[in-house]
Amino acid sequence: MRPLVVISSENAASLNIKKNILQLEKPAVQEGGFWSFADFDMAEYAGSIVEIIPAHHADCYIFASTHKSASNTPGFSVHTPGNWGTAELGGKPRTLNFAMPSKIKLIARKMKELSDASLEWQVSVEVDHHGPTVDKPVLFAEIGSTEKEWINEIAGEIAAKAILAAIKSNETFPAYVGFGGSHYAPKFTPKIVGGGIAFGHIVSGYSLERSGVDEEMLKQAMERNAEPIASALIDWKGIKGETRGRLIAALDALKIKWEKA
Repeated sequence: MRPLVVISSENAASLNIKKNILQLEKPAVQEGGFWSFADFDMAEYAGSIVEIIPAHHADCYIFASTHKSASNTPGFSVHTPGNWGTAELGGKPRTLNFAMPSKIKLIARKMKELSDASLEWQVSVEVDHHGPTVDKPVLFAEIGSTEKEWINEIAGEIAAKAILAAIKSNETFPAYVGFGGSHYAPKFTPKIVGGGIAFGHIVSGYSLERSGVDEEMLKQAMERNAEPIASALIDWKGIKGETRGRLIAALDALKIKWEKA
């Protein structure tokens, strides 16, 4: 797959990552806000990063973005955009994008390796959330969580190197879909960053509780992945009992294999 790295001209971390990519790679073609490299393309657009629909053709999209958290903790994050329920931050409601499990893992793993050697910031794989809704496999690679971190030169270099490492690698891993847990997927992130498996969609316990469990959304979670999915993994304690029961009943009705994480 030939990726397009998506940059927002209004996003500080996005511009930081773009600058570092251009320092690390020499484009063969440069036309305005578009750059073509040996293994990928990059394009810059105006607008909010969670609302950009790329105008350039690509096989998949890697959005370079800021990350915000209530705690303002410095860190890196990777995730699939999409909305299990309402669309509060871009994208279509009740619509998941196509996930890239192995690319998410490769980026998170490289971020961890490089950050441990320098900044020592945490690395998280987040649950599905926010927009945009696009027509190709997509992921977000992010620097968090304040202006200070977004423009940090070392952070920009780490994020850029992690994105480039994933683009240049063909390595794949057994892939799963995760259900349950909080926003930073505490049960699943260690398996992605340090383990031998990858995750496509990760749906939080609170999303399941707020928006419910139904067969249509479960089908999206299991089917909208760029790689085959081995099974669903459930964060047992990360979902309230009644909701967990409905989830298991729906998975069983669809004959979807599931395991405790």
